[in-house]
Amino acid sequence: MHISIPSNHTMDHFDQEAPASNKNSPINDATQDSTYADSPISNKLVSSDKVSTAVLSATVSPLPKSLNEMDEKTNADIQINNDSGEEKNHNEDIQMIPENNMVIVVPALVLTLFLAALDNTIVTVALPTISQHFHDSSRSFWIGTSYSLATNAILPAVGVLSNILGRKPMLYVSVFFFMLGSALSGASQNMIMLIVSRAIQGLGGGGIMSLINIIISDITPLKTRPIYTGLIASAWGIALVLGPILGGVICQRTTWRWIFFINLPVGGIATSLIVFFLRLLPVQRQPIRLFLQTFDFFGLISVITGISLGASSGHWSRPGVLPYIIVGAVLVIIAMVYDFHTKRNAVLSPTFFKNINSLSLLVCSFIHFLNYYLFSYYIPQYFQRIRGDSPIMAGVHFLPGGGILCFFSISVGIILKKLGRYKPLLYIGAVACTAGMGSLISLGAYSSFSKAMGLTTIYMFGSGFFFLPPLIAMQASFPPSLMSMATATLMFIRNIGGAIGITVGEVIFSQRVTTAFNGDSSISSLSYEQIQQRPVDEQNHIKEAYASAYKTIWLFATIAMAIGAIAVFFVKSVSMDQRAKKVPAKEENDEHV
Repeated sequence: MHISIPSNHTMDHFDQEAPASNKNSPINDATQDSTYADSPISNKLVSSDKVSTAVLSATVSPLPKSLNEMDEKTNADIQINNDSGEEKNHNEDIQMIPENNMVIVVPALVLTLFLAALDNTIVTVALPTISQHFHDSSRSFWIGTSYSLATNAILPAVGVLSNILGRKPMLYVSVFFFMLGSALSGASQNMIMLIVSRAIQGLGGGGIMSLINIIISDITPLKTRPIYTGLIASAWGIALVLGPILGGVICQRTTWRWIFFINLPVGGIATSLIVFFLRLLPVQRQPIRLFLQTFDFFGLISVITGISLGASSGHWSRPGVLPYIIVGAVLVIIAMVYDFHTKRNAVLSPTFFKNINSLSLLVCSFIHFLNYYLFSYYIPQYFQRIRGDSPIMAGVHFLPGGGILCFFSISVGIILKKLGRYKPLLYIGAVACTAGMGSLISLGAYSSFSKAMGLTTIYMFGSGFFFLPPLIAMQASFPPSLMSMATATLMFIRNIGGAIGITVGEVIFSQRVTTAFNGDSSISSLSYEQIQQRPVDEQNHIKEAYASAYKTIWLFATIAMAIGAIAVFFVKSVSMDQRAKKVPAKEENDEHV
C-alpha cells in the first residue's frame, strides 16, 4: 500500500500537542526529544522531505495478525512514573488528528447518535397503541427487544470491522441499515414485519453508537476528548429520558408510524453533513481474502447466538426460560474462551481482559450500566404503578434527573480536560451512585412525591460523574492502534450489563410479588388502573407488595454498585498526556491497497 502526502502541506498544518520545548520546531525538536529517542519513527523524522513518510508510519500502521499477539507488548508499554505517581503509556504511537470543521462535524455526529439512542425508548409508550392496531399484544414485547438484541449483537464486531474495512464505510453501512429499518418499521403491515424491521434498525443503531464514539476518538486528542465525549454522553442521556415523552406526544398528535418515520428527514440531514464534512485518516484495509481468513467468525456467531437465546423467551421470568438463558450464557463464555486462544482477530479480544486496569474499568462500567438500566426502567414503573402517573407524566417526572445527568456529563468532560486525571471523578461517581441507589431502599408505597424526586436526583448526580471517565480511562490505557477495539469492547460490556440489569430486576419483581400473593403470578403485571378496580384493602396490599419488590431491586443494585466502587480502587491513573499531531485529512476512499 502506498499513500503520498505532500511534504509542504504536511509541514504547514502540523499542530503538535507536545511540551513547550518542542512547539517551535515540531519536527527537528521531535528528533532530539528523549520521548522519541527509542521510537521507530524517530529515524524517519530527519528532514522535511521525509515528513510524509513519518505521518504515514504513525497513522497507518500495519494491522497485527492477531490482537492477542499484542498482549505482552501492551502490558509492557504501561510503566510507573515515579515522579507523579501516575502511570504513563510509553507506547511509541503518536496519534495523528485529521483536520475537521468541528462546529459542523460534532453536532452531526451527536445528532446521528441521538437518533440511534432515542429508538431504544421511544417505542415504550407506543406499545399499547401498536398492539391494538395489529390486534397482537402477545408479541409486542419483541418490538423493543428485537432492537436492543440486534444492537448488542453487532457491538462486539464493530471495532475490529472498522479497523479492517474503514470507519466511514462501516458508518455508512450502519446508517443505511438504521434508515432502512426505520422506513420499514413505519410502513409495517403486521407485527412480524415490524419486529424484523426493528431488528434491521437495531443492527444499524448498534453500529452507529459504537462508531460515533470511535470516530470522536479519531478526530480529537486524548487531552481535549472529554469535552466531546461529554456531549456524546449527554445526548445519549437526553435520548433515554425524552424517548417515552416524545413517543407519547407523537402517538397522541399523529400516528405511531411517525415514531419511526421521523428518523428519515433528521437522519438524512445529519448524514449529509457527515458525508461532506467529516474527514478521517485512512486505515490499512485488509483484502477480502485475508479478512475471511483472519476474522473471528466463530466468536461472533457464538456471541450473537448466545444473546439471542437469552432473549428468545420474550419474558425472562416465565417458566421454561432458564434453559435458554443458561445455553446463551454458555455460548458467550465459549466465545470468550475461544477468543483467548485464537490467532484470528478476536471479537472479544483478551487484550482488554488480561490487563488489570482495563478489566477493572470493564467491571465498573458493567455494574454501572446494570444499575442505570435498572433505575431507568423501574423508577418510571414506581411512578406509574404506585403513584398512578400516566406514562408521559412518569417521563416528565424523570426529566429533572435527566437534566442533572446531562449537565454533569458535560461538566465532567470540562473538569476532566482541565484536571487531566480521571480517578477522582470515578471515586465521586461510585460513591454517589452507591449512596443514591441505597437511599431508594427507603421509598415505600406512601412516600411523598418530593422524597421520590429528591432521592432519584442523588443517583442521577452520581451517574453524571460515571458515564465519561471509564471511556477516557480505557482509551488512555492503550495505544491509538487499539483505541477502536477498546471503545467497542467497553460499549458492548456496558450494554450487556444493562440487559442483565433489566433481566434480574424483572425476575426479582415477579418472584417477590408472586410470593406475596401465594403464587398468583398475574398480580405482578397489573397496571395502576387495574389495581384501582380491586377492593380498597387489596389495593393497599398490592401497592405494598410492589413497593417491597422495588426495595429488593434497589437493595440488589446497591450491593452491585458497592462492588463496582471497590473495583474503582484497582483502576490505575494513566497519564492523559498522549502525543498528537494535527495533519491534513486524506479520505479513506483515496487509499490504495
